[in-house]
Amino acid sequence: MKNLKSLIVLLLILCLPVVVVAQEAARVSKVEVTGNERVDTAVITNSIKTKEGDAFNLDKIREDMKNIYKSGFFSDVQIDIRDAEKGKNVTFVVIERPPVKSILVSGNKKIKTDDLIDKVKVKTGTVLNTEKVKESMDEMRKLYSSKGYYAAKVTYEIDYGEKYDATVTFVIDEPQQSYVRKIAFTGNKHFKDGTLKGYMQTKEKGILSWFTGSGILDEDALGQDRRNVEAYYHDNGYTKVQVGVPDVILSKDGKSITITTAIEEGVTHKVGTIEFAGDIIVPQEELLKRIKSKPGQLFRTTIFYEDVLTITDIYQDMGYAFAEVSPTTMIDDNNHIVNATFNITKNQEVYFNRINIVGNARTRDKVVRRELKFAEGDRFSITNIKDSKKKLKNTTFFKDTDFKILKTDDPKKVNIDLAIEEKPTGTFSVGAGYSTAEQIIVSGSVSEDNFFGTGRRVSLEAALSSYTNEFRLTYVEPYIFDKNLSLATSLYNFKRYLDTYDYKRTGGNIALIKPLTDTVRGTVKYRLEEVTVDVTDIANASTYIQAQQGTSLTSSIILSLTKNTIDDIMNPTKGINTGVTVETAGGPFGGDNDFVSINGFYGRYMPIKFMESSFFVRGTLGSIGGYNGKEVPITEKFYVGGLNSVRGFRYGEAGPMDSNDDPIGAKNQMFFNFEWIFPIYKPAGVKGVLFIDTGAGFDSWNSLRMRTSGGAGIRWFSPLGPIRLEFGFNLNPKEGERTSLFDFAIGTQY
Repeated sequence: MKNLKSLIVLLLILCLPVVVVAQEAARVSKVEVTGNERVDTAVITNSIKTKEGDAFNLDKIREDMKNIYKSGFFSDVQIDIRDAEKGKNVTFVVIERPPVKSILVSGNKKIKTDDLIDKVKVKTGTVLNTEKVKESMDEMRKLYSSKGYYAAKVTYEIDYGEKYDATVTFVIDEPQQSYVRKIAFTGNKHFKDGTLKGYMQTKEKGILSWFTGSGILDEDALGQDRRNVEAYYHDNGYTKVQVGVPDVILSKDGKSITITTAIEEGVTHKVGTIEFAGDIIVPQEELLKRIKSKPGQLFRTTIFYEDVLTITDIYQDMGYAFAEVSPTTMIDDNNHIVNATFNITKNQEVYFNRINIVGNARTRDKVVRRELKFAEGDRFSITNIKDSKKKLKNTTFFKDTDFKILKTDDPKKVNIDLAIEEKPTGTFSVGAGYSTAEQIIVSGSVSEDNFFGTGRRVSLEAALSSYTNEFRLTYVEPYIFDKNLSLATSLYNFKRYLDTYDYKRTGGNIALIKPLTDTVRGTVKYRLEEVTVDVTDIANASTYIQAQQGTSLTSSIILSLTKNTIDDIMNPTKGINTGVTVETAGGPFGGDNDFVSINGFYGRYMPIKFMESSFFVRGTLGSIGGYNGKEVPITEKFYVGGLNSVRGFRYGEAGPMDSNDDPIGAKNQMFFNFEWIFPIYKPAGVKGVLFIDTGAGFDSWNSLRMRTSGGAGIRWFSPLGPIRLEFGFNLNPKEGERTSLFDFAIGTQY
């Protein structure tokens, strides 16, 4: 028996290599696909994970079979496995679905068939793919939801023809149009519903829904709304807030939608300790000064991540283009604080190598390069790149600019690829309209802001109304002899018709403009102008008006200093625009009129998180006086009232008037504008504005009587240029004064 056991063990040992060899031989020697006629083989093999030479795994092969079927192109998939000399041959046998002969839509009345067909992922002549059919159904439902038909049902039917083809019919069951009537929250103890609604894209239906599209439920937008509300809580110290999935309830009649979101606020956390680790090449005291997060303050996520960018910018401005700042936070629930550490890796210091400009088919390279705040060979600075992007944007020549930082073979150098998307810079517009201030207005303009791609600006404008006629030709040379010095010149002819007199101004000016810093500019301008005052109603004109009749010549020098830090001249949201101007006429400059005037203004935009809106405040103060025994001409005085000063009043009505209620101008002016600017329809750039103006024109401080108005308006940066439509109310009208005034402007920056 003992010998028998030894013999068996010996036989097993001898057979072991055979078993191993057999296991090693169980490999996939070949993978094939058969049965497909229209579907490319490569499309099928992309779903197959089993490869030639792999160990034979039946479970993995079955998974491949399921993946092929899930592609939607086949009605059946089988596996054929055969032994071969080097292993197993695996063949996937597929049976294709029929080709799509036609696509039909039925049951739709509210949305056009062509609009629904555009959402279909299946195309005629291709193999029927049921997965694509299902995707098409989802897209159709989304289209209906975007139109207010939230509960639309979409099904499909497939009819197989005699020639082995298929007709796909999408069947629509259109519901009652429904709108979001109520948005509510539960569990929000520290923030009101109205505050949270302000951070949602989804809005309740309102009186302007026909224009703004509010009241429409978009599921994707609702998901983003949830994240926005959560982010708002995080930004106010609630680091562990829980915002639930919105509960959407459709009313029984299908007309109203109620959205309710449950919130668990938790407690607020404050900033605890702030530490820096890694490559500390800037004194920690300096870093602490530069960041906004401070110990003891509420922990705000937006400020915290702004601090990450601030530290990154500090290092990148020192040449470390690829500096990395990795923040870590530790929440101390016992003390309700968040301890933060900024981990810094500076990496290699680098310099600008080549600057490659692409996409400027029309604009010359030098026009682009002279707006850049850096040059080849300079040490890398991210701030200079950002400032360059802003400067290029404010030229208004480009739709978009994209700076790409590319590594080179030299680790100390980077290339910059500047991709530019140009936009049309020439405009031609003709318009007509009506306002209570100007009555019938006909206007037209031809302008080119990037003349032959040189950056030069040329414009010709004309406006005719019942009260004014104006013609103006302007030319601007932005860089004289390629120097950082601009030349601007203008010729004009302006005439205004008033009740008892008219006046005409014909002349021109030439100016030199020198940037003193990135935001400050100095200007020297010479003006030469002939002024004619014509009394048209001598019988009713006041003595003062009659004394103005005649023609005179004004020759003056104007000095001005301005500062502009506004972020976007097309869509301002933050920054200041301020300046002071001094003009001296007559005396050593000749002419008939001798006067000195000074005028200053300060305007500031302040962004507001609510509705992504902004607040704007502006103050203006000016004074003018004659010398050499001469009076100030009526045409040089300040006329307060109108679209650009105190709205709700006509031109000059917020200042001195003669016995016939004609504006006669003032020697001094002071007015203030307060505006809340908010988006109405973002895709088109339409904004609303609520305003309060106060101010007056006056001859002495004793005669100062501030006039006040309030109102609302719409602003739109249209293809024809900026449009302002504003309705102002005189809040303290005198006897006989109008109580309101509608006014508008086209093509005027605001």
